[in-house]
Amino acid sequence: MAQSGLDSHRLPNIAESVLPPHHRSTSTWWHGRFDNPWPTWEERSFSDVLRWNRERRKAGVPTDGYLEGNMAPSPADFAAAFPTHPVDWAALNNPPANAVQVTWVGHSTFLLQLEGLTLLTDPVFSQRCSPVQWMGPKRVVPPAFDISHPDLPKVDAVLLSHNHYDHLDKASVLQLNARFGERLRWYVPLGMQGWFANRGVSNVVELDWWQQVAHPSSSVQVALTPAQHWSMRSPLSRKASLWGGYAVLGANTRAWFAGDSGYAPCFQEIGQRLGPFDLAIIPTGAYEPRWFMKPQHINVEEAVQVHRDVRSMRSVACHHATFSLTDEAMDEPAKLLPREVAKAKLPPDAFVSLRHGATLVTAGGATLNQPPLLPVSLPVRP
Repeated sequence: MAQSGLDSHRLPNIAESVLPPHHRSTSTWWHGRFDNPWPTWEERSFSDVLRWNRERRKAGVPTDGYLEGNMAPSPADFAAAFPTHPVDWAALNNPPANAVQVTWVGHSTFLLQLEGLTLLTDPVFSQRCSPVQWMGPKRVVPPAFDISHPDLPKVDAVLLSHNHYDHLDKASVLQLNARFGERLRWYVPLGMQGWFANRGVSNVVELDWWQQVAHPSSSVQVALTPAQHWSMRSPLSRKASLWGGYAVLGANTRAWFAGDSGYAPCFQEIGQRLGPFDLAIIPTGAYEPRWFMKPQHINVEEAVQVHRDVRSMRSVACHHATFSLTDEAMDEPAKLLPREVAKAKLPPDAFVSLRHGATLVTAGGATLNQPPLLPVSLPVRP
């Protein structure tokens, strides 16, 4: 049964109610229905995109990804930089009752398990994050498993942060719907229900920022949290749908998935209203050049601050080491993270980068296992 965060698929009448600050009373092809209400947001124009492309060509930045000290890495070089870990299927099929368990599939896709539920964040299993599979950003590391894997536990819900192609993948949606059907519930931001309905997916719950719903037959509540970002699926759909992160609130455990965001005042509010969290999934990649990316993507230093703002006891990195999307070396975020964690005087395991396929288990601020981490032995550039 389809549900919506609003009673209809339109914005409330401005004469009937006062719109939240992230809603717009009127929309255009450029501004859309939603916006970022904080002074930390800055728009980027098409001329800014052209400037970025000119600068990266002049600097010789490869669009298909590079490693520190290696501007033309081979598949073997990427495999050495990002060694994968075999999925622990026994752990995935027997998650602990009183802890949060998370397994990194790749990029922003995680299998998140707590209090009897198994959830997927931003499921992208395709080779490329693109409207087509013959061009666009290509994986340098394969997904930790396929949707068709026979040992994959029943997925109860998907947490979809926004509609960019590295977060919403049509092929993965169709495969998940084919395997799990109506048993699988999709939590999405406002304005996205129609996209799913057009592809035969009906068990969709639209949420506005701070809206909280109970997941059926469980003790878990799901809430959409604010993020400073934007949405666009086609040139005429900019900000037509909302974006955000998710708090998953159990009776005894809590987890948070940030989605994509620039640094904004919303993180402290999330921590105050919904924290502390046993586990947070926070992006650490796709941040250069800063003049262009700062409003929409946090860097590693800011990610550590987000960890503190939302009052997370343990965090894992996402949105890195999988697709080449921006100008930093693909192995830079994982190398910088331990340095920034130490600079913030946090325990070394407070915020880590997992290997693809690795599983972390945490409860009450303690890491209950020793998950394989990405290597950090090579020097970081000044």
